[in-house]
Amino acid sequence: MRSVIIGAAMIGATALLILAGSAKAADNTTSRCIDVSVPKGAIAARNGKWIELTPEQWQFLRGIYAMNPETPAGLPYGDKAVLAQVEGNTGGLIFFIDGDKACTPMPVPHELLAMMHDVATATINHESGGL
Repeated sequence: MRSVIIGAAMIGATALLILAGSAKAADNTTSRCIDVSVPKGAIAARNGKWIELTPEQWQFLRGIYAMNPETPAGLPYGDKAVLAQVEGNTGGLIFFIDGDKACTPMPVPHELLAMMHDVATATINHESGGL
């Protein structure tokens, strides 16, 4: 579990460095968004995957983001989300997409990816052993 969190944090740190460098280059340090080609290119350069998520997954992740003490207060920007994954890391990084901008990256551990899959496939798990 610890290695999953560390791996997700490393992806997040890399993305944040990319985002910070781009924000400085644009002289707009208050923005949480950059051109989507920047992180997408960084993931592609590492032979990673850029996966568009379903509307249901996006809504689910908005709730996770809003309740996450490590993300800014409120809901993330955008109207869809993507999952960025690189080889050797079981977790990933969520970007909330607002038009042609990638916004508010959020690291996700492997366990959350499994829940996202359940949301995408409308899998419902009931507690066993009923009444």
